[in-house]
Amino acid sequence: MVNIIFKETVQEQLQIQFFTKEQAKAENYGKFFEGDYLQTCLIPVVGGTFRLLVGVGDGVADWMEVKNVYAKAVNASKTYTDALTLPILTSDQVTKELAGKERKIIGAALEGLLLACYQPTKYKSDQDTSNTIREIVLCGVMADEENRRILDEKKAFAEGIYFARDAVNSPSNLLRPMEYAKRVKELFKGLPAQVEIYDHAALVELGMEALLTVGKGSSYEPCLTVIRYLPQKDGVITALVGKGVTVDTGGYCVKAANSMEGIKGDMAGSAGVIAAMYALAKAGGTKNTVAVIPMCENRISPDAMLPGDVISSYNGKTIEILNTDAEGRLILADAVAFAVRHEQAQRVLDIATLTGAAGMTFGKHMAPMLADGEEFYEEFVRAQEISGEHYVRLPFYKAHERMIESKWADVKNTGGDTCGTITAGLFIRVFAEGRQWIHLDIAGTAESYDAENSPTFYSYGGTGAGASTLYALCC
Repeated sequence: MVNIIFKETVQEQLQIQFFTKEQAKAENYGKFFEGDYLQTCLIPVVGGTFRLLVGVGDGVADWMEVKNVYAKAVNASKTYTDALTLPILTSDQVTKELAGKERKIIGAALEGLLLACYQPTKYKSDQDTSNTIREIVLCGVMADEENRRILDEKKAFAEGIYFARDAVNSPSNLLRPMEYAKRVKELFKGLPAQVEIYDHAALVELGMEALLTVGKGSSYEPCLTVIRYLPQKDGVITALVGKGVTVDTGGYCVKAANSMEGIKGDMAGSAGVIAAMYALAKAGGTKNTVAVIPMCENRISPDAMLPGDVISSYNGKTIEILNTDAEGRLILADAVAFAVRHEQAQRVLDIATLTGAAGMTFGKHMAPMLADGEEFYEEFVRAQEISGEHYVRLPFYKAHERMIESKWADVKNTGGDTCGTITAGLFIRVFAEGRQWIHLDIAGTAESYDAENSPTFYSYGGTGAGASTLYALCC
């Protein structure tokens, strides 16, 4: 991981400098650099070095923008150097909403820097490390105890995100369900969290028929990974439930050819949960949190589920399967019910790459959510304000609930051709059994292949979406 050094003083000629539009105009850079948000201008300097100017527009307005401008500085520089020197944003470079919040600005800046320094694991015979940033000097920041604590916390978070991104980017032939579970167990070794893996035999004994039904189409057996971080003897338990489908062909409702490239990343919800749990355990979060992660493959075989099948589930409710490519909600149903009944969670949040409609509607900068329980929802709103991630709450009514009623079973796994994101979430809600519940659909934000239309601290491929808000919610 990159070495970050705090330096209290700010030298006159910094390698990287931030400018508002007003400041850029005062420096008379002209049309070459006007200080627009995320605009950059690289100026060669005698001796083979450079100066990089980064625009912050009329002032950075939220924590997402803080992360973006620092990540932009890294992305625009790493082709030319492996060491950066840059300042912390000044009070006249942020809006009034962020003014006076120096510690939080430092935290968001560190997060943007660290996430932009991620180097993806690639499977080429020759590894190129030429664009690796090895050291960053952050000027205008005291190396006091609180800032060092913030740095340690952000490093722990970044380590979790690196794991999540590597997992999402892993080819499915190198990340079978049980292999994924073993990697998680190894990640948490030495941390104050318990990791328990329920193998196929244990799933049968538990009666997790929904997870087993999806997994039986593959010769690589499903499993359930549970991470328990319980720093308090008593207190509310929040369950984070993440979809862990390591490869999703769609089953007999096979995906279109142009959708096949992304089928290895259908476990991004689980990756975000793991990243958040790792940061909680390593940085010393204070709230009781349990992660429940169903892991499986969705493939085509003689044993695979078929449209029209009726199955049972962990809590005994029966499910009519109408679409085998709506498998994520099936495994989440068992996992959510397990969180409620086995782990005694009072609050449940599930996160998944669940519906294409979510990505098409909300794009790369925000994601839809459903919520049932205003107290939990208000806590979530505060958490997303801290993380800078953007979620949009979708309404739902009795009419939407009726869309997933089945004539043959307790519930069906699709609601028809409309309101797909809402009905997918409501299907999972059935298994929360009245607990306070939140559903996040990160189908649009989990992966990024378009740098121009994504946050700058995202990397190519897996992003770690959701982890920052989950960590803020549970720390």
